Amino acid sequence: MADVIQLDEIPTLSLLYKLNRIPLDSDQTPLYPPNAAHNDKISIIKGDITVLAIDAIVNAANEALLGGGGVDGAIHRAAGPDLYDECLTLGGCEAGDAKISNGYELPSKKIIHAVGPRYYALPASEAEAKLKSCYRKGLELAVEHGQKSIAFPAISTGVFSYPNAKACNDALGEVRKFLDGADGDKLERVIFCNFLQKDQDIYYQTVSKYFPPPAEAEKTDEPEKASTDEADIAVRLPDAPTTEPQDPEEPSAKKQKTEEVDDFVVVAKEDAKDHNKGEL
Repeated sequence: MADVIQLDEIPTLSLLYKLNRIPLDSDQTPLYPPNAAHNDKISIIKGDITVLAIDAIVNAANEALLGGGGVDGAIHRAAGPDLYDECLTLGGCEAGDAKISNGYELPSKKIIHAVGPRYYALPASEAEAKLKSCYRKGLELAVEHGQKSIAFPAISTGVFSYPNAKACNDALGEVRKFLDGADGDKLERVIFCNFLQKDQDIYYQTVSKYFPPPAEAEKTDEPEKASTDEADIAVRLPDAPTTEPQDPEEPSAKKQKTEEVDDFVVVAKEDAKDHNKGEL
């Protein structure tokens, strides 16, 4: 496993604005008013979600909750076989919903398994409602279980084919609504942890619509005024995994324990048509 990243090493949106890392489009009208307190809670990074030492990470799971490809498989491998055993007891999960488990060998305390929609299989309006529900349910579960920091991958944007830019807008909008609501103060950090550079770029280009900077924090011509320590935090982030999410027609993974190996291994079933993989 790569080096563990602590919460205080992850830059906030406020810091990213201060360092001029977030482009501000003068033609883009914010959809919400500035809120400095919200900006102190939001982070956008490109990295490996399995190395974040925070309260809860979100797994982009499939309905079985038993592991798969992409982020789903990476989380199951990093968490170890006890995660599979607990997920067997959860009874699966419908698209648009989420369930919570322990983090086991991960540095995060909890895993929130959110099942995103298959965009290609649903009317666009239904897919949108289910994706927004994934983010809302994830935030609600975090608060319900006393988790103050949570990281989301770009749910459904891999083999489930949800358009990346639309997914970003839906995610940012749902998180903004939650932070504006009655339970918003119960969360201290919401992290958007991107697997692909294109998602990171989209989040950087879009975030100011939902979390604009206060007027006094808008982009200046003097980024060097940010402290060296702050700049170091902003660049000391883990690299994203190098493997792409797998095709949804490939078989689902299952755990097998052998006499020769104490750890579990992932084995593919022969019939790929009856099983879908998890993905971003």
